[in-house]
Amino acid sequence: MVYIVVESIAPHNQAAESGKKWLEVTKKFPPDRSISKQVMVAIRPSSRGMISLGVWDVKEGREKDALVRMNESMLMFAEIPGYKYSIKTFLSSFEAMGIIGLKPPED
Repeated sequence: MVYIVVESIAPHNQAAESGKKWLEVTKKFPPDRSISKQVMVAIRPSSRGMISLGVWDVKEGREKDALVRMNESMLMFAEIPGYKYSIKTFLSSFEAMGIIGLKPPED
């Protein structure tokens, strides 16, 4: 199982603009459960700005589609001054154990 994790930081003075952009992005890129499922999105204020953390569970075999879609949607935020984001992929802990030669515990 692959997860896409997106962390973004919007400057405090661009928070409202970021929210408006999110509404625009969700209209252009509505959820597509054939590619991925949103697990969670959380937001918190910090000294660096408003930090958003989102996680999506990617359907098997749809990793490329999910990454392309995520990159296209996040690029729409690039026009907001000072907005920064990163897109990362993670494996589930069970799959990651196989990488280091270990077998995960049984359910």
